[in-house]
Amino acid sequence: MATRVDPTEVDETTARGRPSRRTTARGVIVIIVVVLLLALLAARMVPHPVGPARTYGKYHGKAVSTAESAISDVRTVALVARAYRDGNTFGPYTSTVVSDAEESISGVQGTFDSIQPPDARADELQRRLDGLLGDAVEHVRDARVAVRRGDPSALAALVAPLDSDAVALEAFTEATP
Repeated sequence: MATRVDPTEVDETTARGRPSRRTTARGVIVIIVVVLLLALLAARMVPHPVGPARTYGKYHGKAVSTAESAISDVRTVALVARAYRDGNTFGPYTSTVVSDAEESISGVQGTFDSIQPPDARADELQRRLDGLLGDAVEHVRDARVAVRRGDPSALAALVAPLDSDAVALEAFTEATP
């Protein structure tokens, strides 16, 4: 004789103790929704200089965002250069930090350069920022070479130009459109 089971006392597992397909599918859907929401949130909270700029104001905003990204990397290289000069960091660590910063600055410069300026005023803004970023990349590249060669004095000589690059980029971000 078969035993009757109250349906309210049965969980969503099969007779073998595994979750049912309905439970598994529901879990996958929840994970997908959470991942999509996190991606959307991350995309909306981080300013990106990518995309079209139909007005000078939008283009200026993208230029400022690009300069702010570069400032962080230039300041980081100046800081690690001081620490290396003073014997407070190891060469491999310093080399990695400087290489990452160089790659980052080059990346934001390339991204910004891919945006078409909407007018002549934006052309001038692009030339100014490109010059500042070019100087910063050159000094960071020189810092990378100095670290790889194990030359703390050459790296120490780059601290002042790196600080100047950061100050120039900060002035650019504070300039009125």
